[in-house]
Amino acid sequence: MPSYFILGSTGLCGSHFLTAALQSPEISKILTISRRQPTPKQKDIDVSKLQATIEKDSSKWPELIKQNSKESIGSSTSIKGNTFFSGFGTTRKAAGSAENFIAIDRDININAFQAAKDSGVYETAVLISAMNSSIDSSFLYPKTKAEIEEAVTKMGFKRTIILKPGILLGEREQSKGFPNNLSETVGGFLRNTLHIEKGGFPIYGEEVAKVSLFLSSKPAEKDGEVLFVGPSEMLKIARENGFSKQ
Repeated sequence: MPSYFILGSTGLCGSHFLTAALQSPEISKILTISRRQPTPKQKDIDVSKLQATIEKDSSKWPELIKQNSKESIGSSTSIKGNTFFSGFGTTRKAAGSAENFIAIDRDININAFQAAKDSGVYETAVLISAMNSSIDSSFLYPKTKAEIEEAVTKMGFKRTIILKPGILLGEREQSKGFPNNLSETVGGFLRNTLHIEKGGFPIYGEEVAKVSLFLSSKPAEKDGEVLFVGPSEMLKIARENGFSKQ
């Protein structure tokens, strides 16, 4: 059975992905690395297959990702199905400056994926990005997200899955500020209406996680496959597979 490594396991999408992965009988082992202990969204869940590494210094993460992956997963005779997932990210407000945002959101992600690739034990890379990501954007957030996408797709994983969700809904441990809160409120109101596109294709973090796990569990069709999944397609997959929240 495949093993998974989760980066961003304490965030909105990552914590739901962790929960879904722990509940899946098809996953044998789950590794995480974070600044604090990850907590599943459901109580009384079996965490025996979780190997969580707590390290506050993120500069040490790449080497720990490579080391832990080789030691915990590398003894397997096959990497088939093994997946490195990232829902890791921040905001400019939380980072304090544009420079810090890039260093955290972009550089940590890119370095982590590269470490995962260098470990030689992962077949699939899964990245939670954003629907408005664009390498040509003059805005910090969408341009940074596109730079991560570009870097990861060039790393040579057998399969790379880039998910580009719309407005993310769900309970967060920390607010992302008034503009984001307003977008969530409007998006939540328009979610089940004909104006869902105007609301930014709102989707719950739990739905993003389940769609991500569903897609990553499918066999890779060919070497070098890159799959971009946009916001409307993510909502469709969630509906068709019973992942949608009301």
